[in-house]
Amino acid sequence: MPAKAAEYLIVGGGAAGLGVAYQLAMRGKRPLLLEAHTVGSGAMTASAGMLSPAYEAEFQELPLLRAMVESRRRYPEWAAALGDIGYHPSGTYELALTPEDVPYVQRRVEFERQQGLSVEWLTGPELRRRLPHLSPRIPAGSYAPDEGHVSPDLLRDRLAEAIQAHGGTLHEHTPVHRIEPLGSHFRVETPAATYEADTLIVCTGISAEGLELPFKVYPVRGQMVAIEAPSPDWLPAPVRYFNRTTGYGYAVPKRGYILLGGTSEEKGLDPSLTVGGVLDILRRAYFAFPDLYEQRILRFWAGLRPATASRTPLLYQAPGQRLYYINGLYRNGILLLPLISEGVAQWLLEGELP
Repeated sequence: MPAKAAEYLIVGGGAAGLGVAYQLAMRGKRPLLLEAHTVGSGAMTASAGMLSPAYEAEFQELPLLRAMVESRRRYPEWAAALGDIGYHPSGTYELALTPEDVPYVQRRVEFERQQGLSVEWLTGPELRRRLPHLSPRIPAGSYAPDEGHVSPDLLRDRLAEAIQAHGGTLHEHTPVHRIEPLGSHFRVETPAATYEADTLIVCTGISAEGLELPFKVYPVRGQMVAIEAPSPDWLPAPVRYFNRTTGYGYAVPKRGYILLGGTSEEKGLDPSLTVGGVLDILRRAYFAFPDLYEQRILRFWAGLRPATASRTPLLYQAPGQRLYYINGLYRNGILLLPLISEGVAQWLLEGELP
């Protein structure tokens, strides 16, 4: 059977693959995306869709913070173009769970303000006026008004629809078994067909069955719990909470439910749920919001997020070839999606990153 031609072939249908395919399609190209399972079934399943650069970047990650802020700034335009992606510019809260945690949260506020971010410091009573179901034990916290969240599921669906509406093609359940350079193009073999691509973009995260990556990527497991929301407006915005002993947790309002997370565990390729992981998630949420005690649990799940050793994204071009890799987006694939997708599309079409 003769090989099928593709000008731009993307391997991997997670946030990066979908985003690049979308941007290429919007620029008049006809990308072909191959996904081994279903689009968005990898690291996107371990995402709460938070758009919170103020609370994601660590103190030493200034370039990453600036990238996150710029990418978040582009989300209103993306939401307007794509349609309903569950975009809510609601702001985000961060809580100190105990008095001993207050200095760390205060230090983060000072750091954020030094970087030009808008962040309010709130006492316990001030927090409870905005979050009336918050535990009286919470001593203080902060609020970043410019932040928000999206629905990973809706974002995935809208991207897939837009790619196909603008001339792109998606093939799910199509694992790539082999990539072979052939002069100025590439032969890509799948169980169903063989393709010849002028430009190849590999966005497989940690699920590159049969593909050898020229760099190391580490799977980091994230466990999550969805619970029934007591009422539609019970939680007005995402809330992160911090404790020096148990680490971070979060509660994110969605349509009809609240998403609780999360964990960051280096356990290899094991996507299992664990008693300890789920217990930690529920314990932190109950400490912050004791009224959740009677709420129904809707489901549990876990996903694997690809991380580099530095925990920063990796954009790489094989020397002398039109072979590109996007990987290591870790916890920030959705947050960084507009910036990386637009930048990579420009890289592919114009030859340099913006």
